Amino acid sequence: MSDEYTYDELQKLVTELQDRSDKAEEFYKSLFDHNHSIMLIIHPDNGTILDANVAACEYYGYTKDEITNMRIMDINMLSEEDVRGKMQETQQGKQKQFTFPHRLASGEITDVEVFSGPITRDGEAVLFSIIHDISERKTYEQERERLITELEKALAEIQTLRGILPICATCKKIRDDKGYWNQIETYIGAHSKVVFTHGICPECTGEYYSSPNGLSDN
Repeated sequence: MSDEYTYDELQKLVTELQDRSDKAEEFYKSLFDHNHSIMLIIHPDNGTILDANVAACEYYGYTKDEITNMRIMDINMLSEEDVRGKMQETQQGKQKQFTFPHRLASGEITDVEVFSGPITRDGEAVLFSIIHDISERKTYEQERERLITELEKALAEIQTLRGILPICATCKKIRDDKGYWNQIETYIGAHSKVVFTHGICPECTGEYYSSPNGLSDN
């Protein structure tokens, strides 16, 4: 087959290539620009944000022109050294999932989970990142941890009365596990959250306070 093309053949080839390019551009827009997930394309050497889809612009609060004139270091709250280290790990395939604090245009700090990996774009190696807001999840996790800590503390403080208690048949004192005899309210107070308040029952009132001298006639 001859390597020489006629004008018509060249025109047809150009048309085919243009058609492929248009389809590739349409595919890119459907896959990236119009995706509901937050997506960024980042230069792995200097952190420049090369591209951001509509969802990313809406989430971070910047226009596309604004965000593509920024670096990921302007958004990520880690130090520039740490961010560069994470990008290098991603580029080398050592790690692809991260949790970062990101700053929005409003100044609000949010927790995000980033899935990032190297791809080739226009013949250049870049990082493709998908970002998920996990602020609400982090709040739930922190609340769960707080409740677990409080529960563990409460369980540690509560000493449950269980088993058989040796009690004196006469004075009603209770013998503890060290062999000491304690007033019943002292023992229960030390092993539970029960707080005692003292009073006199009607029988004792009649027995001890019925006579003018404060003692029973009996």
